[in-house]
Amino acid sequence: MTRRAAVFLATALAGACVDLGTKSLVFAHFSRGATAVILPHVLTFQLTTNPGIAWGLFPSRAWGLVSLVALPIIALAFLKRKEARRTELFCGSLILAGAAGNAWDRVVLCSVRDFILLPWWPWMPNFNLADAMLSVSVCVLLLLWIRYDRRPVRQSRPAPAPQPDDGGFGDVGRDHGPRP
Repeated sequence: MTRRAAVFLATALAGACVDLGTKSLVFAHFSRGATAVILPHVLTFQLTTNPGIAWGLFPSRAWGLVSLVALPIIALAFLKRKEARRTELFCGSLILAGAAGNAWDRVVLCSVRDFILLPWWPWMPNFNLADAMLSVSVCVLLLLWIRYDRRPVRQSRPAPAPQPDDGGFGDVGRDHGPRP
């Protein structure tokens, strides 16, 4: 295993452990359904469980298997990119950490434990640190990929002239053979 892969996986493992630790701690000290104000108007804890995917959509036990299958795919997607920057790898490890933390909940508990509630954002459902790691990392990656787009710029060249006998479509002779 390369140093790059070891750091990636260690960061993902640490993030998943922090997520699972906070879930265990909060669920051990607060009662389900009760609301505890941590910072007035900023942060509230309210314990809920989610048997589905985001916002409780499509509740099913199948999401545990889907989550487990996704973990190696996520890891390989980031580790196979040789030109990935450190920031991209860090975001990838946090995505893996969030997926692993929620996968653990789905497989072991059959639902994901959510507890963070933001009172200043009323339409935002309860979430956990794994959700935050996933969401923030995906947003940062999108911004990085937009900013550092590495695709080659195509040289501008004029469009090919249409053939005089093809009605302007330009593909009759190539696709269907010569005209009689």
